[in-house]
Amino acid sequence: MREHSPLYRSFKRGNLYGLIERLAGAGLLEPCPAVSRRGPRKTKMLYRLSPNGERRFMELLRNVLLDVQAEHPALETALVLLGQLERQHAMDLLAERAGNIAAHEGRLSRLLGDMRERAGSAYLSASHTLHRLRGERRYLTETIDLLRNPKWEPQWVLNDGPILDSSRKV
Repeated sequence: MREHSPLYRSFKRGNLYGLIERLAGAGLLEPCPAVSRRGPRKTKMLYRLSPNGERRFMELLRNVLLDVQAEHPALETALVLLGQLERQHAMDLLAERAGNIAAHEGRLSRLLGDMRERAGSAYLSASHTLHRLRGERRYLTETIDLLRNPKWEPQWVLNDGPILDSSRKV
């Protein structure tokens, strides 16, 4: 968590341990004792997702990815976490998101009509939303095409490795 927190938010040690304990208490994490390489204790506790935690992770990931109005930090985090899935499953979720984006864009276009006929503030707001959706569809098309390319090896499944660049460490 410490290695990847710059991507999401800064976690304080107390907050992190409290969160881990609540997730374990809810049955979403399973403790796994391990030998400690440093520190005063000979063993430490590592945690992994339980079967219930895995289901909840997939549910949350799917909900965020398929929500066309998901907030940017949630969506960006979900996109990073796609690396925890098999490539085909990631492509399927992205394709489903692309369908949701296209459907939402179509609904807005039908509701709003010709943007050029709108007053200034309505034009600025609505056209920005439509352009953002079109940009997202382009991004999804390019990303799915890249994932379909067997020569592109993202080396992401299950572990994207430690952060080696010292400027990114917490």
